[in-house]
Amino acid sequence: PDTVFATADRCPHKGGPLSEGIVHGTKVTCPLHNRVFSLETGEAQGADEGRIATHEIRVEDGRLMLDTSALAARSAA
Repeated sequence: PDTVFATADRCPHKGGPLSEGIVHGTKVTCPLHNRVFSLETGEAQGADEGRIATHEIRVEDGRLMLDTSALAARSAA
């Protein structure tokens, strides 16, 4: 089965759109400056620093279900 990840779409380095980056395994590379982040933990890989937000997501009956309570809490902060 496919694994699904949900993360912020913004690289913490220069704000690059991660949805336009390259996904390789469980990592994504920012299209602007090639920073690599784990899709599982959000942590930067190698010598890179920073972290992207990750969100709990699951598949139910073929539909993606995103836990929006964490998103609402971040918006209120």
